[in-house]
Amino acid sequence: MTEAKLPTGPKGNIIFTAAKELRTNVLGLIERHAKEYEDISRLRIGPYYYINVYKPEMIEHIFSDSQLYSKGRENANLKYLLGNGLLTNEGEFWMKQRRLIAPVFHKKRLATFVQQIIDITDQLMDDWEKRGEAELDIHAEMTQITLSIVSRTLLSTDASGEFMKISDALGFLMKGLSTETTKLIRLPQWMPTPYNLRMAKNRDILNKLIFDIIAERRATGAQNDDLLTMLMEVEDADTAERMTDAQLRDEVITIFLAGHETTANAMSFAMYLMAMNPDAAKRIKEETQKVLAEGPLTFESLMKLDYTTRAVKEVMRLYPPAWIIGREATRDDVMEGYLIKKGDTMMMFPYLTHRNPRYWDDPLRFDPDRFLPERMKDKPRYAYFPFGGGARLCIGNNFAMMEMQLILAMICSKYEFAVPKGFKLELEALVTLRPKGRLPLIVRRAI
Repeated sequence: MTEAKLPTGPKGNIIFTAAKELRTNVLGLIERHAKEYEDISRLRIGPYYYINVYKPEMIEHIFSDSQLYSKGRENANLKYLLGNGLLTNEGEFWMKQRRLIAPVFHKKRLATFVQQIIDITDQLMDDWEKRGEAELDIHAEMTQITLSIVSRTLLSTDASGEFMKISDALGFLMKGLSTETTKLIRLPQWMPTPYNLRMAKNRDILNKLIFDIIAERRATGAQNDDLLTMLMEVEDADTAERMTDAQLRDEVITIFLAGHETTANAMSFAMYLMAMNPDAAKRIKEETQKVLAEGPLTFESLMKLDYTTRAVKEVMRLYPPAWIIGREATRDDVMEGYLIKKGDTMMMFPYLTHRNPRYWDDPLRFDPDRFLPERMKDKPRYAYFPFGGGARLCIGNNFAMMEMQLILAMICSKYEFAVPKGFKLELEALVTLRPKGRLPLIVRRAI
């Protein structure tokens, strides 16, 4: 029997040789490592070892055992913002909370959200109509629409009036949490340094929004058919206790932020890709108009938007908002002959695997038809994993897909986009993958 060996990788402690690149060009750094080491690499950052995994079969191995590969050390960074919500908690408590929240995202329940998404998208397009042909920051536009959708459908409230405060606070926190992961020495977040105080101030903005929504619901006793009501009414099977405001906050802020930040980023990239690929936008427009000729869009008619669905998948292939996914080995393991040591942090990169020419022909080209069944049948299972995988597959994946299908179909049926002269898209790989700075597009009514 061949003895297991440690994966190879860059020599030494890369925090001393690549600290600036980790902060300013992390995508370039991991792309270089992926080309050099192909399937797997091991590198040291500060006192910790990171195993970068690029091969779908290895990714499947990691996702298949959530006890062996847990959320791990880097999860504590997210807990600063999300608390002990569904995305960050583990074990029996996570399983209990997931079973509780799952019915909100059942396909039958999703059908009740369709009209609200349509109405909010119509409001956005009415606003564009008033402005006429204009250059807009499409990332800001998509952030506003997804914020409205998640707050109205899941919380029965309207947070759009707080849009700028929420957007600025979230942007600062995302950058801050990403910066923390590249620091050799991390000061405790409770220490009153100027930077920590700014982080706390921005977190407080989001907390106040959520706590105000909870307080108003408790005061009015409104029985809305939404996520918040379900969470407030559930009782512990053993103690008959209900969630405290702090527990509610953790679950609500997780769904609230995950439900609009990632979708806003994906839809921003979608509109950019429509500008760069007008033939694809035209196909979406024609497909949508054909479906609309049979009647209003419904949950059932979304099944007829085949090309639009493939286009959404292709957007998520090229620009997956969850560009990096981490796990930590809770004990030693052997994976395809490689020794994984307890405490190693496993890093999986949808952004890299989705662009790997070993699995995708001409991977940088926007081609929704690569998701036709006959072209996907021989792909490894985890050659494509924009929503993660295994037991912790994103619980809102069907909601997000439905939302993106509707927004893309409706907007492309009436509007077209162009890239301003001289603009070049740059990416910012923070907690999520987002456009760096503004994403300006010329928006005009389609002919």
